Amino acid sequence: MKRIVALVGIVFLLAACSEKEYFKQIYIGDMKEYMEEDKDGFLLIVNENDQDFQAYVKEVAENEKVEIGMYNSYLSEEGAEESNPVLPFDGFDRYNELYYVEDNEVKGNLDVESYEDMELTQELEHFVNLHK
Repeated sequence: MKRIVALVGIVFLLAACSEKEYFKQIYIGDMKEYMEEDKDGFLLIVNENDQDFQAYVKEVAENEKVEIGMYNSYLSEEGAEESNPVLPFDGFDRYNELYYVEDNEVKGNLDVESYEDMELTQELEHFVNLHK
């Protein structure tokens, strides 16, 4: 009986560790995949981490099972803090904006600071479903 309980516990632990991360911090190398290597997807461009709207973006990413990469232009490389923003690609002209990139081009964007709470969630869901 103890072995079964231990086995079930290990299975749950492994399942939790292997859960896919739909909303994550990305860096300049990841941005290059979208803008130079034909990777399609959603990018949230920010100028600081831990803003209120980021929780809503994360929730929609997880609910819709869509990967959204968050790029902070002042943290272009892991562990490096920049004094000037690093945005080497055209099309990303505003911060706190969710972009959809396809075929190395920005195909759509959503200003996530323009909405609050439930309205933000609805707009994010609509934007994601429009482009996924």
